[in-house]
Amino acid sequence: MIDNRGYGRVIKHISANEFEQKLEYKFKDKNLLKKALTHTSFFSQKEKGEINHFQRLEFLGDSVLNLVVSKYLYNKFPFSSEGELSKLKSVAISQSFLAKLAKQIKLDKYIVIGKGVDLKKGRGEFSILADCLEACLGAVFLDGGIDNCEKIIHHMLNKENIELITKSQIGDFKTYLQELSQRTFHCLPSYQTIKETGLEHQKTFYMQVYIGTQLYGIGSGKNKKEAEQNAAYYALKKLKIL
Repeated sequence: MIDNRGYGRVIKHISANEFEQKLEYKFKDKNLLKKALTHTSFFSQKEKGEINHFQRLEFLGDSVLNLVVSKYLYNKFPFSSEGELSKLKSVAISQSFLAKLAKQIKLDKYIVIGKGVDLKKGRGEFSILADCLEACLGAVFLDGGIDNCEKIIHHMLNKENIELITKSQIGDFKTYLQELSQRTFHCLPSYQTIKETGLEHQKTFYMQVYIGTQLYGIGSGKNKKEAEQNAAYYALKKLKIL
């Protein structure tokens, strides 16, 4: 991140297309990008207009993020209830998760900040990264519309990131599959032992899980409980919950 010891150099730096390549969006209005990347801490209180502009972009980006993430989760998890979708969304738009996404696109290299702002102390860093990511989304929305915002957010919510979100909320895969099966298929999943291998004190168990008459997952583990958890995990993946 850059402090305010050289604003002219900073503006020139931000004008480069390096960050646009990481964001995978090319701005028509470069000033929108500059304003989105210039945190409020950079400006003095005499420059309230510039502070206000950043905060307005952040406000707009927050609304865009909420809409796009809600729509994404609604389509991604057709079997999840409103409560489950709300839990997933709360993680996806959390400050810490947004900071993680920001770091993945190296946003911290391009943010312009004020002197004395400590960027290496947990919440402060998370807050600045999350705020600037939202401001960037607000800038993209004004510059290129909601479709381009969707492309950026969908790309950020890649397979690894969305799996982190779902795992953080589900935890016990067997219980989750049971609740989902009752709600969606009106029956309980059933588990069957396929085989056991290894020595008596070092066995590996293989289990399969059915919902109705259809096989949904196979898992292994050092005991039946672990194997059932893993079978439930793969069943949830087949159901596109993970």
